[in-house]
Amino acid sequence: MSNMSYHKSATKDVRPFFGAASLEEAVDNAQIRLFEDQPFTDAVSFTIEEQEVPRLAVVVKPNLSEATLAGGAIARGKLALAITAVNPFLKKTVLIEKVLLSKEAPDEIAVGAEVLERLGGGANVTIEVALCLASSLAKEVGKPFMQGHWLSKKSFDLRPPKLAEDFGVDPMEDDGWKAMGFPAKTLYHVEYYSGVNEQASKDRPIAKVYVHADVYKKLAADNLPKMSRSLMAFLAAEIPCQILAASYADWKDADEVDSRSPLAAFLKRINRVQPCTLQQLKRLVDDPGMSKLRAILHADQQSVRQVAEV
Repeated sequence: MSNMSYHKSATKDVRPFFGAASLEEAVDNAQIRLFEDQPFTDAVSFTIEEQEVPRLAVVVKPNLSEATLAGGAIARGKLALAITAVNPFLKKTVLIEKVLLSKEAPDEIAVGAEVLERLGGGANVTIEVALCLASSLAKEVGKPFMQGHWLSKKSFDLRPPKLAEDFGVDPMEDDGWKAMGFPAKTLYHVEYYSGVNEQASKDRPIAKVYVHADVYKKLAADNLPKMSRSLMAFLAAEIPCQILAASYADWKDADEVDSRSPLAAFLKRINRVQPCTLQQLKRLVDDPGMSKLRAILHADQQSVRQVAEV
């Protein structure tokens, strides 16, 4: 049995379609199953460990509310059920299945392994179940009218372990790199701000990461899924190295690590490979080139396996 952890908590999008409000709860009872040895659940947020990714066998139960559909302001024949998968990092969406509700909706819809592969493997994916318009309608105040407008939606988030070290990743074109004083074909750059040994906050990122726009686009290409995974593993190992080096002055004299800080998250990653104290981490960063630290972080990301499978 997997030791996957999950919790049920989700924000609800507010739609301006007050004329179709009666349909907003049509897919609220949708469920998901991630592994063959587990039951379906209505939880919406899951943590997927790296070693669990090969075992993913995702199946969705739409569990459409027939009572809600029957009492809705839009005829069932004008509606469709859409199941999509999204990788938020790659900004890429795959339509898994679209079913016109003029027909009977399937009880279960499988998210194939090939879909997860196209989206980087499945550890950073959102599966969405949505009730939407099957075709365009005449415009009416407060009612949806464009084909694809969704009326009810439920999202299931599959994420890697969150270690309080999140930072934004933006694409950068040639001109942007040159304006920053870098070569036009720079692969990536990490811009450290501050706060590596302070409580993490979504409103105060510790760094910004820029990736060349050409590479960013390739990461999202359908025909390069395996390369995407190996390159993302490379960046996930190298970026922390740069942040630790750039931030060293902020924590070099620290006697302890704030348990809620990005620094604690980095230490946790290192300790997944081998035991490491704050003092030992300082020695790793002091080492010219940080070769051992890099080796540890690449081992944590299983970079060898990711590259070997390309």
